Amino acid sequence: MFRKILGISGVCLLSATVLTVVDAGVGSAMPPPAASGTLQCKIVGNGKFSPKLTVNGMAITAVKTKFKAVSNGCTSSAGVINSAGTITPVSIPAVKIKAMGFIQPTGPGNANACAVFTASDGVGNIKAKITYPGASPAIAPTVVTYSVGGPYVTNNSGSDRLSMPSGASTTITGSFATATNALITLDTAIVNACSLTWGPYPTFSFGPTSTLNIF
Repeated sequence: MFRKILGISGVCLLSATVLTVVDAGVGSAMPPPAASGTLQCKIVGNGKFSPKLTVNGMAITAVKTKFKAVSNGCTSSAGVINSAGTITPVSIPAVKIKAMGFIQPTGPGNANACAVFTASDGVGNIKAKITYPGASPAIAPTVVTYSVGGPYVTNNSGSDRLSMPSGASTTITGSFATATNALITLDTAIVNACSLTWGPYPTFSFGPTSTLNIF
């Protein structure tokens, strides 16, 4: 009888201890603050088109696109307001960007055809999430939504430059939400001049002349 009572008592004590630890952990979790200021980064990365870009394209009115980028050097004037009401500078050594959405022509034609893509495709709706690994202190991500605008594609010395917002409406939340602009420019290896052998381009890459500029 004595052993049975001890066993029950031990289980009850253990359960109470576990509950106490879990409650303490949940109560201490605090989201990182949102930074404000400016940010400029060189970025590199790659992306995809769906359906792929071809010479003639197909009878569609929009092309899905997504891309990922990492920074290749950043400068910033970012800061967060501390508990004393003053601004604490934030060091941002790197960024990561994930974006997806769609592009559409500003005129008639197949959205994924060379002649349309290189001349009249604009932003339909693209959402980009920007995170800041290694930021000190840690800061909240930035989410940028670009809606309806163009041109998205412009000629950059014989290859295509993909620009956001480039005339699109822009909404910014999280860090840098007080900024007026969040410009993402991708200098791709997509040939701008159309030919019978152009493409196909199911994927694309962009190099270190590509930039993120928040101001």
